[in-house]
Amino acid sequence: MSYRLRKTLKSGLCRGTALLLFCAALDLVAFDVATPAAASEDAKTLRSVALVFRHGVISPKYTPPKVKAEWPMGFKQLTAVGMQQLYAEGQALRAKYVDDLKLVSDRYHVSEVFVRASNTDRALQSAQILSLGLFPLGTGPDPSEYDSKLEAAPSKALAFTPVPVHSVALTEDSLLRPWTGQANCSRYRAFVKTLETTDNYRDKAAAHTDFLIRMAAVTGVNEGAAPARILYLVNEIYEPLSALVQHGKPLPPEISKDDMQLLSDLSDWNYHHQFLGKGVGQVTGGVFAGELVRNFQDVASEGPRRRKLYLYSAHQRTLLGIEAAFGIETLRTKGPHFRGRIASLGSHYAFELHEPSVGEFAVRASFTSSAGKIPIEVPGCGGEMCPLSRFAEVLSEVVPKDWRQACGG
Repeated sequence: MSYRLRKTLKSGLCRGTALLLFCAALDLVAFDVATPAAASEDAKTLRSVALVFRHGVISPKYTPPKVKAEWPMGFKQLTAVGMQQLYAEGQALRAKYVDDLKLVSDRYHVSEVFVRASNTDRALQSAQILSLGLFPLGTGPDPSEYDSKLEAAPSKALAFTPVPVHSVALTEDSLLRPWTGQANCSRYRAFVKTLETTDNYRDKAAAHTDFLIRMAAVTGVNEGAAPARILYLVNEIYEPLSALVQHGKPLPPEISKDDMQLLSDLSDWNYHHQFLGKGVGQVTGGVFAGELVRNFQDVASEGPRRRKLYLYSAHQRTLLGIEAAFGIETLRTKGPHFRGRIASLGSHYAFELHEPSVGEFAVRASFTSSAGKIPIEVPGCGGEMCPLSRFAEVLSEVVPKDWRQACGG
């Protein structure tokens, strides 16, 4: 959907409080509709696609000590805004991969689609509502295929297929949450814990000392800590405040729009510097790189694990780890779509496997957010369309043979 069409839709629909949540979601959803010519060509060559998402809009992880806000659904839960956002994204995927490109059937089939989420409520909820947008009510199995006396449950109009969402324990998730304390990758944890003591962090904090101290005092988050410490944990200030804005709740009167912008800048700077370099990428995105290559090789060889659509529901740091592993952590730091920003809620990377000529396969990557879709050239590939053999070779250096050993045992 073009920006102009989306703006027209919004101006026509966003009237009255009943539609405020839909309109908020419309601003956040990542629409991606190809031109007719491009869609026609892709329909001929596209064989499989892997999409890795950041989960949708959620309630905060906690309420700062000095900030008054209530979250009836509980903390770290996908909210109505996030549900609208991810459902619309699922509909966009259906329009693209079912209606336009004919890659996936209009009803769920286990042989075509595989969904995995990190074992957190927000990622599991995002995967569920995304799947419902992709395979909506009314597209469930027709019971008459098995027995003419059977009726669809709960009814024909509401029939749907529960799409399996796979997950593993957080302590074992080297694919989607390898950077967490639960996964305990000691090599990465040791690296990230030293950041606040580096000259880079001290210099950055020194440039914003008064601001950081003021924000800590206003919110009660890390109040009294050293500026570099507040900077290292600045996301604990920004994210709960950002959740207030996303849900139309008032900010503390001491916090201005400019304060929020600077908090956003520093938050993104902080996360960005936690995921730089191939060494970091090996343990935070290398396992995903390996799975992606194996899955695409399986599709190319018509192996037993081949799927047409792989969906991964994860987190901002999942995408940051993938960026580090692929060597693309700085590609989105230039131009209108990124400028040093981390991936926004609901945004995603797409990795498409094409067969431009018989038996010859290539991978094309892109990043899609509310700002639009941009092509991503994986360094070492020599262009947007990377031969699968070259793609595998480029990523081989960051795919760990034993992830736990790569983490330091």
